[in-house]
Amino acid sequence: MPITLRELIAEPELKLRLVAGTEADSLDRELTWVHSSDLIDPTPWLEPGQLLLTDGSQFGGDASVTDYVRRLRDAEIVGLGYAVGVITPELPQALVDACRDQQLPLVVVANRLPFIRIIRHVADAIAADRSARVTRSIRAQRAIARAALQPNGLAATLRELEVQLDCWVVLYDRLGRRVRLQTKRAAPAELLDELSKSVAATLRGAKRASRKIETADGEITLQTIGRTGDLLGALVIGTAVTLDAESNDLIASVLGIASIAIEQSRVLDAARHELRRGVLALLQASATDAALAALRALEAWVPEGAVVVSAVRGVRNWESTLGELEVLAEGAEFAFARVGDELIVFETAGRDPRPSAEALEGRELMIGVSAPVDLEDFSEGLRQARQAVERARPGAPVEFGALAELGMLAWLEAADGAVAARRLFAPLHDRADAAELLHSAEVWFAHNCAWDPAARELGMHRHTLRARIDQLGVICQLDLEDFGARAELYTALQLRE
Repeated sequence: MPITLRELIAEPELKLRLVAGTEADSLDRELTWVHSSDLIDPTPWLEPGQLLLTDGSQFGGDASVTDYVRRLRDAEIVGLGYAVGVITPELPQALVDACRDQQLPLVVVANRLPFIRIIRHVADAIAADRSARVTRSIRAQRAIARAALQPNGLAATLRELEVQLDCWVVLYDRLGRRVRLQTKRAAPAELLDELSKSVAATLRGAKRASRKIETADGEITLQTIGRTGDLLGALVIGTAVTLDAESNDLIASVLGIASIAIEQSRVLDAARHELRRGVLALLQASATDAALAALRALEAWVPEGAVVVSAVRGVRNWESTLGELEVLAEGAEFAFARVGDELIVFETAGRDPRPSAEALEGRELMIGVSAPVDLEDFSEGLRQARQAVERARPGAPVEFGALAELGMLAWLEAADGAVAARRLFAPLHDRADAAELLHSAEVWFAHNCAWDPAARELGMHRHTLRARIDQLGVICQLDLEDFGARAELYTALQLRE
C-alpha cells in the first residue's frame, strides 16, 4: 500500500509535525505525489491525493489565507506542508485557523528541511509499492495458470482466485443458475437470492457487463462470461475491500480461462449432439439394446419403463436451446437430439411438469407430445408426436391423446389431409370464379344444405345457388346429390389451406 500522510508525518528522519486537521479523513488517504508551489492559486497544477509544500511567500499583501485554504480543500489535496524559518519564523496564525476550520491537515516542515527530501521519500514509497504490486500480480497470475492445468481446471482456478484475493466466488451458467463447484469459501446465504436475480437480469440483457455492488461487508463484483449475444454465464466475486487494478487484471485472466473451459465443453457438447442423433436412429430402427448401451457410454439418462416422445418445431436459436438442454439434462430424466429443423425429446412418462419443460418454455415453440409408449415402440411414439405437432400452435403444446377430443378433422389434418383437399380443388386453380364457388359451398353447408336460407344470405336466387353448386360438383368430379360426395366436399373445405 502506498504511503499515507499520517505515515509520512510519523517518519522520524523528516521530523514533520501536524498542527491542524488532526481529525481529517485525508490523513489516511494514499499520497499520490508531493508538489511544491508558492503561487497564491496553485490548484490548476494540483491533483486529488497530493501533498502541497510551500514556504509562504505568497501570503504577503492582500492575499486571503482563508480563500487559499478553501481552494486547496476544493482541489481535494491531502494536506499542506509549511516550511518555517524561510519566509516567516513561525506558522502564520491565520493559516493555522483557516486549516483548522476547513479540516485541512497542516504540517510544519522545520529545520530548513529540503522539500526534495520529502518528495523523494514519497516517490520511493510509491515506487516500492508499485514494484510489490507487480511482483504479487506475477505470482498470482502464475498460481492461476498452474491451477488451470489441473484435471478439473475451472474449479481449481476459482479456488486459487479465492486464495489470491481473499474472497468468495460463485459461478453461474447461461441460464443464471448456480454451478455447483467445490470452492474454499461459501457465499453468504442471505445474499444468494438477490445475487441470482441480479445475474439473471444481467444475462437476459445478452450483453457483456460488469457490475459493482456495495454491501455492508464489502464489495461484490459481477462479471459476465462470453461475448455479447453469446453469454456463457457469470462470475460473482465477494471481497471485503475494493479491488485494485492488479486484482481486476487477475479476474480478467480467470474470466478468460473460464471462457476457454466453457467453450471446450461446448465443443464436446457438439460431439455429444451427434451421438444423440445416432441414439435416436437406433431407437427408430428398434435397436433398443444398442441405443441403451450408447446412452450409458454418454453417461446420460437411461430410460426405464414407458416414455413420452415430443416433437418440437420453430426453434430459432439452436445453439442456445441445445446448450440449455445440455445443462438441464445433467441429472434429469430426459434425452434429446436435433434432427434437421426438428428437436426430438423423450423422457419418463407421467412426470408433470416434464423435465425438459424448463428449457423449452417461453420460446413460442410448437410442441407435439405422444402418448406413453414402451422404448421398443419408440418409432410409434415419434409418429404420434409428429402428428400432434401438426395441430400445435406457438406456446400451446398438443398431446396426441387430445387429438381425439379435437374431432375427426383434427386427425385428418394431422395426417396431411390438406394434401387430399388440394388435389380435390386442383381443377379450380386457374378459374377466376374459384373463390366465389367455394364461398357459395361454405354458406350452403353452413345452412345444412338448405337452398333458400343459403341463397338469402348470399343475396341470390336459390336456382342460381343450385347452379353454382352443380357447377362445383362437375369441376371437382363429385355427384353432390350423394351424401358421401357432399361429406367429401365439406371435409375438403375444412382442410383447405
